[in-house]
Amino acid sequence: MILSDVDILREIDAKNIIFDPPISTEDMSPTSVDVHLGNQVSLFKQSHEAILMMIDLSNPNIASSFAELLTTVNIPVDGFRLNPGKFVLSEIVERLTLCSMIGARLEGRSTNARFGLAIHSTAPTVHPTYSGHLKLEICNLGDLPVILHAGFPVAQLIFERVESPPARSLQSPWQGQ
Repeated sequence: MILSDVDILREIDAKNIIFDPPISTEDMSPTSVDVHLGNQVSLFKQSHEAILMMIDLSNPNIASSFAELLTTVNIPVDGFRLNPGKFVLSEIVERLTLCSMIGARLEGRSTNARFGLAIHSTAPTVHPTYSGHLKLEICNLGDLPVILHAGFPVAQLIFERVESPPARSLQSPWQGQ
């Protein structure tokens, strides 16, 4: 069951959904909460054109060595230019903590999508008991450059009630990244 704005506020009051810093009512819509772009983006390091860089997703060490493939930069005051076809990683400003009975889905905002901005490739699920800054997989699928500004509403969270507590917690090498 998707939670309405009334349900979301009730769960926030009960500390079953925690945002740090707290969200404002301006961030809420009837069934979602807007979250905001952090102040950094990570890009894959560019290799020399004579060197073919490939990623082997079957490598058991891929998660632990992932950071070595990235360069992280602060988003300038006048924004970060994301050119068409380019991909960056970032995270949301808010630290989100969920109880064992609430899950969420991270989704793009239609305003941004109309200009070609996608904020996740295939990873929208936020499992119960999650705590952290959600990672964003941002891609410009449009024909024009998009300027990303730290703090702008980049995505939305849709919350769902879980019918029973999960028997297992999520075990992933990507936790914390």
